[in-house]
Amino acid sequence: MVLLTRGKDRALLARLAALGIEAAEVALLEQVDLPALARLPQRLKEGWDYVAVTSKEGAKRLLRAWEEAGRPFLRVAAVGEGTGKVLAEGGLFPAFVPERATARDLAQGFPEARRVLFVAGDLAGRDLEEGLRARGVLAEREEVYATRERDLAPEEVALLERAEVVAFFSPSGARAFARWTGRRPQAAAIGPSTGEEARRFGFPVVEAESPGLEGLFRAILRVLGR
Repeated sequence: MVLLTRGKDRALLARLAALGIEAAEVALLEQVDLPALARLPQRLKEGWDYVAVTSKEGAKRLLRAWEEAGRPFLRVAAVGEGTGKVLAEGGLFPAFVPERATARDLAQGFPEARRVLFVAGDLAGRDLEEGLRARGVLAEREEVYATRERDLAPEEVALLERAEVVAFFSPSGARAFARWTGRRPQAAAIGPSTGEEARRFGFPVVEAESPGLEGLFRAILRVLGR
């Protein structure tokens, strides 16, 4: 059985089912708003060269703040296919998306800028800020949401115990799984930082060769020998 660990990937479940692969999902994490979200609409009006976002949850909150601010002109740099899609569907089209979906690659390829606002979650790494500052760019971080591990129901824990392959969407997902069980099934990871964290907890890992859900889907198939 393949276990998806984000809790909002029905399309991926359906693709696996269409191939005759048993799959289920358990949301290991949840996101909650932080007080900084209330001041984000005003912050967006401060004349940033770019606003950067590296997650779908960050993109959703950026869109909400952008609407509340009256849709001011923004140049947005985004990490990942899913993040960019969330923004585009809300009418805020990313001006820059790096080829590889990592904050480090975003920093290395970032367009010329002097001031960048990073709309982040509390678990976001420091690669983007450090990379930009090394290039002489003022990068300010605004943490607008927090990721917390969910309390799982007994039937959800039972699915973790049954999983033969687990799909991880973030480093925090790998940490949460490891907290609930000592089992270390084969894992498919959506990207290099997630793969690195899963290996640190003892999972045998196959990483997606390309960013996004399509790459993860193919990684799952590789784990299964398909």
